[in-house]
Amino acid sequence: MQKTIPVGRKNDLVIQEVDNELMIYDLTINKAFCLNKTSYLVWQASDGKKSVVEIAELVSKKLNLPINENLIWLTLEQLNKEKLVEDVPLDNSPLKGMKRREAIKKVGLSTLAA
Repeated sequence: MQKTIPVGRKNDLVIQEVDNELMIYDLTINKAFCLNKTSYLVWQASDGKKSVVEIAELVSKKLNLPINENLIWLTLEQLNKEKLVEDVPLDNSPLKGMKRREAIKKVGLSTLAA
């Protein structure tokens, strides 16, 4: 299985940090996004060099909480949907084919187990 190496989009965005959130305004579609701390860290770590596993480890260290890969996948799926990451190949996602509610439930249960 090929590693997924996500890349956060940087072009045509106005980015501003506000407290523990990141405000992003997409100039191409005139839409604003507010990323919470976890989503912000995932987006920031998506530098085209780190795998999903490495991003999970980094976010876990920065938040001082156990973060599993499923949470990173769920976040990447949402960032991909909003075009804030560059075409993440979601074929490797363990959440592929799940409805959003099922995926959130799986992320919640596995995070709780960690």
